[in-house]
Parts: sequence; C-alpha cells; structure tokens
Amino acid sequence: MIKTEFVVEIDNNPGALAKICSALGKNGVNIEAISTERIGTQGFVHVVVDDEKKAKDVLEKEGFEFTETAVIVKRLENKPNALADIARQLAEEGINIESLYLSGGTGKATNVVFVLDDVEAGKRLLG
Repeated sequence: MIKTEFVVEIDNNPGALAKICSALGKNGVNIEAISTERIGTQGFVHVVVDDEKKAKDVLEKEGFEFTETAVIVKRLENKPNALADIARQLAEEGINIESLYLSGGTGKATNVVFVLDDVEAGKRLLG
C-alpha cells in the first residue's frame, strides 16, 4: 500500500519528539509508523499516519518544517528470509531501497515501511 511519509526536521533536544507526537495526537491523528535519526545537531522524525491530510494541516499549523515522500507499507511474514526475499526481488528489478523501518505487527507478521527510489515500480512488484 502506498502511503505518505512525513519527514519532520527538529532540533535534537529533549521534548522535540514529544512536541510532534502531542500535536498529532491532540488532533486525532494516529501514528502508524515512526523512526528517528540524528545528523549532527539536527533530528529527523519519519512518520506515517492514518490521516495524511489532517497530519499535514497540523504540521503546517504548528510551524514544523517537513517534507513528504511516497512510501510502500508491506506486511511481511515474521519468518527467516522474508525481508531478504523482498530485498532480492527489488534488487533484481533495479529498485533501490533508500531506507526502511518497521511499523509494528503481530507475532506472525510485521509491517515494513519501504522508501524506494521508484515507488511505482516497487508497488507493481510488491503488490
């Protein structure tokens, strides 16, 4: 499934992540997947939500700087080589995985967020 990932730039300070999560939550936006990273003194929050339009409105209203990227969320069986098989299929088609992170799941399956260099080709391959 193609979703929108919001990459929010924050200062790498205590409470910065809480500010983003609180702003989304108090406006009824549920976080489905989240990942953070730090480059130097800047932090970046990668977030996939249940209501993309509302999230965009909230982030703009609160003055956050962010970008939007199309990503694929794929449910994978929680078993050896599940991710290796997908990565190999993408590689064989010349599709690069720019990044990925987990978005939860159950004991039997895990949702993975794929940031690909060609989302449309990835969607055709991954279904």
